Amino acid sequence: MTDVAVPPAVKPDSIDTYGLVVHEWARRLARALASTDAVAAAGLFRPDGVVRDLLALSWDFRNAIGYEEIFELFAIPPAHRLMSIDVKPGSQSIIVEDGTPGTVSAFLQFRNSTGRGLGHVRLVQEGDGTWLAESLVLALDAVDSHPERHLDGRPSGKTHGPVRNRLGWQEGLDPEFTQQEPDVVILGAGHNGLMLAARLRALGIPALVLERNERVGDNWRKRYSSLALHTPLASDHLPYLPFPSTWPRFTPKDKLGDFLESYATLLDLAVWTGTTVIAADFDQPSRRWTVDVSRQGQHRRINPKHLIFATGMNAAPNIPDVPGRSVFPGTVMHAVDYKGHAEWRGKRAVVVGSGVSGHDIAQDLAEHGVDVTMIQRSGTFVMNTSTFHKVMHANHVSGRYSIEEADLVNASTPFGALPAHGPKHVELVKAMDRELLEGLVEAGFELSDGPDGQGVLGLIFGLNGTGYYYNAGASELIIDGTIKLLHGSVEGLSPSGVMLDGARSLNADLVVFATGYQGAPSVVREVLGDDIADRVGEFAMVGPDREYGRLWRRTGVDQLWFMVSLGIGDGRFYSKLLALQLAAMEAGIMPVAEPNG
Repeated sequence: MTDVAVPPAVKPDSIDTYGLVVHEWARRLARALASTDAVAAAGLFRPDGVVRDLLALSWDFRNAIGYEEIFELFAIPPAHRLMSIDVKPGSQSIIVEDGTPGTVSAFLQFRNSTGRGLGHVRLVQEGDGTWLAESLVLALDAVDSHPERHLDGRPSGKTHGPVRNRLGWQEGLDPEFTQQEPDVVILGAGHNGLMLAARLRALGIPALVLERNERVGDNWRKRYSSLALHTPLASDHLPYLPFPSTWPRFTPKDKLGDFLESYATLLDLAVWTGTTVIAADFDQPSRRWTVDVSRQGQHRRINPKHLIFATGMNAAPNIPDVPGRSVFPGTVMHAVDYKGHAEWRGKRAVVVGSGVSGHDIAQDLAEHGVDVTMIQRSGTFVMNTSTFHKVMHANHVSGRYSIEEADLVNASTPFGALPAHGPKHVELVKAMDRELLEGLVEAGFELSDGPDGQGVLGLIFGLNGTGYYYNAGASELIIDGTIKLLHGSVEGLSPSGVMLDGARSLNADLVVFATGYQGAPSVVREVLGDDIADRVGEFAMVGPDREYGRLWRRTGVDQLWFMVSLGIGDGRFYSKLLALQLAAMEAGIMPVAEPNG
């Protein structure tokens, strides 16, 4: 979601020249930070430069835009001292951009007093020949106390040689937690919960995932048959276990469900399915949670140090309480309950809403002989999926970067600064999808450019809203009239169908409300009660500090965390940062309690 389109790269005659430029810039930054010279550090950036610190200098996510903010960021005494910073070794670490003379970007590596990390900087040569940073991101990648057990550090599986009372691999696992309490309990075994559990296991931190469904992946399997991810496969890989090279470009929902189940099995993640939380309270003296759960009808009490919600951005569905439901003989449902077209062939359906779900469901019905009418209540921002990939997933699909590098480049831009890139995105979309958009307008579809012309970026990161569609075929069906289109709102239901504003009526056998969901905070209120829900507030939206509220960082409630993301890509990147904070707390190098707690 956070990619910003980048120009192609060229190989200069000598990369060494640019390497020296980046090396010297990094040396000057390290010297300025070592001497706590915020003036010198801020002077290394352009007047509109951007800095993002992700646990590199502090135990938080911080960002700064412009000289004054950058100065203030560097003027705050760091939580851990930067000991070294330089160009990351490797021939692809430095990229000179074609078409933008005097612009070079580079991947960095650093060490601080806690561990090590990675960075990315984009330098621009000024008129006087000096090189200043347009953007810099520094992200912690490892803490010395908890080395990541992968690649060269992976477990052996079996120690060769005689070992008295040797345990087999499975005997060494304790998924039931009969020998110890889990340090971490994660609510939800979707991609976010599983990725975090995998990160924690690699760091040696015992974690338990609780899932209300009977199988991991059921939250995908139970949805309609044609559902598939819209995002490109290059953006969707999970840590430690990427999709195979034969995997479909757009992951079908059942395959994703099966993959998540396999992921949990192959990575030895402890997941209790068929489990619901009955009650959860934090005990201040012991600094542990008391979590009562019902698992397959049996009660169990567990006492983790940390409780993490990985229950998604959406909670209960929003479905309007329209009059007349008792007299309507047909079926009324929310989009989340739509299971597919099979029982509606040859019948009439009304889909209320013109966002992603509304389009997908209308397309599924229309492609299988159902008479479908979409009710559009307000304008929608539309782009083709191919354009969506090129414009918003540019760094992942370009082939220039590894998936980890693309994640880091994306992280250079604070979430709250993304809407400013929106108008440029809208301009690109209108040029690339001109024919499609003109066809929609001619068909009577109401298009929107999003708030202040910022398109999807303004809708998601500015308004924390929806109102967009990545076209996977429904737009063509609207243009040719296969999916009928009406504007307005549903006023009620009748014995024959739907009553619309303006005294209009529409015959229907099925009415699907694709009308969104309650926000993520409602899940917290359900599980933890009003007091904690009120304290964390609207945690899943961009805040005044341009960061994503209380996601992946301290929440204002000790040892309560949120592992929630808009997609697999953000979840993959920020799951590591959350896991590192938990590891740092275990090591005693990050305070357990909130600073003002």
